[in-house]
Amino acid sequence: MEGAVCEAEMTSRRRRPTSPSPAQAQAQPLEDDDLLSEILLRLPAKPSSLPRASLVCKRWRRVVSDSVFLRRFRSHHGKPPLLGFFKVSYRNPIFIPTLDPPDRISAARFSLQLPLPGGGGGSPPVFGHFYHMFAFRHGRALIYDRSLLQITVWDPVTGDRRAVDIPEPFGRRPVYVSNWAMRCVDGHVHGGCHSSPFEVVVIGFNKYRRRLFTCVYSSDTGNWGKVISNAFNFSGHKTRSSTLVGNFFYCLFQSVIGTVILQFDLDTQIPAQIDVLPEMHGDGGDQISPAEDGGLLFLAVRDFSLNLWKHKINSDSAAAGWVLEKTIELDRLLPFEPRPDTDTPAPMNILGFAEEHNVVFLTTAIGVFMVNLESMQFKILPQAPGVGICHPFTSFYTKVTFIVPLTAWFLDELSYI
Repeated sequence: MEGAVCEAEMTSRRRRPTSPSPAQAQAQPLEDDDLLSEILLRLPAKPSSLPRASLVCKRWRRVVSDSVFLRRFRSHHGKPPLLGFFKVSYRNPIFIPTLDPPDRISAARFSLQLPLPGGGGGSPPVFGHFYHMFAFRHGRALIYDRSLLQITVWDPVTGDRRAVDIPEPFGRRPVYVSNWAMRCVDGHVHGGCHSSPFEVVVIGFNKYRRRLFTCVYSSDTGNWGKVISNAFNFSGHKTRSSTLVGNFFYCLFQSVIGTVILQFDLDTQIPAQIDVLPEMHGDGGDQISPAEDGGLLFLAVRDFSLNLWKHKINSDSAAAGWVLEKTIELDRLLPFEPRPDTDTPAPMNILGFAEEHNVVFLTTAIGVFMVNLESMQFKILPQAPGVGICHPFTSFYTKVTFIVPLTAWFLDELSYI
């Protein structure tokens, strides 16, 4: 009897729960998928973040590959990272990465081989003679083929592209295509717009009759809307700078009195004109961009300084006037070298502007610089020679089907570090 009692006590001791070790207690929260998702959600929005996490184990890969998690990841960060920019080559757009390893994405990842109209039977036609890249917005590029009178909307991440014939009279003399605008519909997170519907606006100009032509294409319907014509006293156009602020599209035009800004209401399709003050003009290119409060910024390089002019828009779209908001002395910020025949640096030009990151791209005698106008940090891009106009490219580069290939890409990149 006594032996049986002792055996029962020993069994009771064996069954008595023991307190977990500190290591076990610390590991338990990560066994909860919901908590793990909340932790991984706060990883930096960089190309290497999710591939790195997916290498931990199969469970982590399952979490970061989930479509719901990826939507939450994009929504949590809001602003997609700046991956680099595209420059227009003679035949195809070329991607120039701006991130450092392991986040650096090679140019081959975002390659596009466009057809060459008129090729065969001799030298192939030159890219610049037929194509123009007009816009890069929300992860999509808009490329105009002025030989076939088509636009191509291209997603560099997925490789998807859609070719659309432009309506008459655009591209037919004397109505020249002046600019384009593209926007995604509301209800999604920008930077993950791979499958969302979009609208394209084409703007043409008859310089002989001083008339402006506009038309809107909807990917939902697959059709162009009505062509609208308005009288406008422009003498030319600048295709290098345009932007969207709310429902308004802005682009630079050359009028008989100098540079003006065309304001086009995408809802009412009514154009308006905003005059640019003479003292605003620069000698190194002009750029327009949205202001943080919904207004408009005009950037111009003048005498080795970058001037930022701000313009507010009232509810009735009337101009509230221009104010010089900021002047950045670039010759004191960037490591310029003087020209051989003088003590002053060589001139510089604005190549492009990454609106979401407040980063301006500048070309100088010693190379291409990207300058963050908030932190005043700069970076030289030695791999970007011969850039005339750059189109900054931002994207989360995260989708269910991308995680496994991205992991292979990440491991490949590690071999070069």
